[in-house]
Amino acid sequence: MSAFNTRGVIYATNCTLAALLALYVAFSAGLPNPGWASLTVFIVSQPLGAASGSVVSRALYRSAGTVFGIIASMLILPTLVQTPGLMIAAVGAWVGLCIYVSLLDRSPRSYAFLLAGYTVALVGLPLISDVSQLFDIGVARIEEIVIGACSAALVHSLLFPRSLKSQMDARLGAILADARAWMTAALSPEGSTPAEKAARRRVAADLTELHQLASGQRFDADAGAADSRIVSALEARLVALLPLMSAVEDRLRAIGNAMPPALTQHVAEVRQWIDQATQGDQDRVDRLAAAGQQALPAPGTLPAWTEMLAASAVQRLAELAEAWNDCLHLMPFIRDPVREQDPLTQRLADAQGRRQLHVDHGLAAYAGLAAAVAVAIAGAAAITVGWAQGATMIGLAAAGSSVFAFVDDPRPMQKLMVAWSLIAAPVAALYVFAILPAVDGFGAFALALSPLYFGTALFLATPQHWLRALGFALISQTLLALQPSLRADFDSFMNIAIGAVAGSLIALLVTSLMRVVSAETSATRILRAGWRDLAALAAGRTPPGADALASRMLDRVGLLIPRLARVGGASGLGHADALNDLRLGVNTATLRELAGESEGAPFAPAVDALMRQLSAHFASQARKGPAQPSSALLAALDNTLRQFLALGGGALRLRGLAAATGLRRGLFPEAPPLDDPERAPC
Repeated sequence: MSAFNTRGVIYATNCTLAALLALYVAFSAGLPNPGWASLTVFIVSQPLGAASGSVVSRALYRSAGTVFGIIASMLILPTLVQTPGLMIAAVGAWVGLCIYVSLLDRSPRSYAFLLAGYTVALVGLPLISDVSQLFDIGVARIEEIVIGACSAALVHSLLFPRSLKSQMDARLGAILADARAWMTAALSPEGSTPAEKAARRRVAADLTELHQLASGQRFDADAGAADSRIVSALEARLVALLPLMSAVEDRLRAIGNAMPPALTQHVAEVRQWIDQATQGDQDRVDRLAAAGQQALPAPGTLPAWTEMLAASAVQRLAELAEAWNDCLHLMPFIRDPVREQDPLTQRLADAQGRRQLHVDHGLAAYAGLAAAVAVAIAGAAAITVGWAQGATMIGLAAAGSSVFAFVDDPRPMQKLMVAWSLIAAPVAALYVFAILPAVDGFGAFALALSPLYFGTALFLATPQHWLRALGFALISQTLLALQPSLRADFDSFMNIAIGAVAGSLIALLVTSLMRVVSAETSATRILRAGWRDLAALAAGRTPPGADALASRMLDRVGLLIPRLARVGGASGLGHADALNDLRLGVNTATLRELAGESEGAPFAPAVDALMRQLSAHFASQARKGPAQPSSALLAALDNTLRQFLALGGGALRLRGLAAATGLRRGLFPEAPPLDDPERAPC
């Protein structure tokens, strides 16, 4: 994609105007380093489109992070200024702690924690030569950054704003269109193609992107932001669609030619409704559910295995139709936020909490430790050589370790940062020693800076160039160090330039030695986290509700897809299937709910025994990796299925058969059908 496109030009124009506005306000206020205000504009302006809500949220969180970082500087630095080694250790520990907390948050708010960390190193440390001025300069730095953040938010919100609402509506429309296509294809006689099945798994990444858009929507310039609870409710129903659809498809494929004609007709009716429905219709869904019950032959008239598959398919079809109906019902309330909510919408919204996402405490702590080590090495180097301006090196080592801590292997990004730091230095030198000394007055000053700002922002708006442009912006504007009175000091300029490159190199070196996490390791940790959740669920250590678990498991599907693609044929992971784990979790939660609701029922002991086997199996996988389930687990499953078969009829029997059959198909897809001893119709 070329950088010269309409959206990129608008973005670059807005960034340039916002940066110049920030400079003008900062200069007019007599602040000591207005360059921080202009740099802040480029940092808070979202590179991929600069939606006003994203810019406002990023501006708010950057301002908050800076405030907390300056407060931490005032608490840490003056106390330890006489013991440089201990001070560097404290700064490194603070940076590491903030990275750890930031990686556990996984929302736009995490940016505030990240900023609070490296602000101490990047802003506070250069001021230790005169700690008596730390408060005044710290407050000035906050003012400069707030001015830059507010300028970016104001310009991007007023001039050709792109609302997050429009982006979210477009993303939702695409997800619903894809979901409709997947469901109708899966319910057709031909079934889904391999390409459709692969595309279906991408819905996890789409939902994570939707979650991020929804998180920033409350800051949108568009006053019609949807109720966050309704967005959460829609996310939850979309999360439910994927395991339901894959379960229905599996059951229909397993039944094959043995499918009763009435069930074939019912599947066709559900498919037709999904394909044609444009709005929620609860009455129609209720009629479809009743028709599904009627399509099932009387208990005992089919072979046991066929009966179980048919019962499971009917139950999951009813749940699929219900979930799809809820999605269609909620969409108008997101597109038209002022629409009056009806009882169903209020019930769905009230039932939803925040979406649960996967977090990895171990890797978050490891990333924080690596950043702390980078700060310690940079600090030790500066102290050893007695480099008075080594604070720049420490600050860039902290920043370079922090901003890419969210990826498994930050090295490619850090290498780009180093390369473009080297390119930025001569450009900054041209401005500091040749162009800026020749201008007089803010008008000429702004005219001279405009090409630099516009060119940087133009490439910042292009996905394949944004990282290079960000590195260029950070280093070039740091070296410009725009102040009320120009001081073209070559020695100071070179010290800062060398420090910036050295700090970036230290971050890269430490990352290469201790921070890189292979795709195989990362994928294994994600899978094992899912197995630990399943073991805890089966053992009764977590509530049996499936919504929170399904949300985390689906998020893991989205995280695993790119990692498993990079792993390729790595041992033990070639057949990893987080989507199957998601289905297993939903079915385990259902059986636990049934056992809890029907204490003393004939099937309860069989379910308890099954849960113990499941917990042991998942716990073993979490410790040792993927493994085939035991014959004892298969026997426990078959015993549970027989208990539900013996119930004779009703909703409880249908739910139990659906869940237990789903577990058997998920854990033992190649096992022979359940024994079908002679039995009289119940």
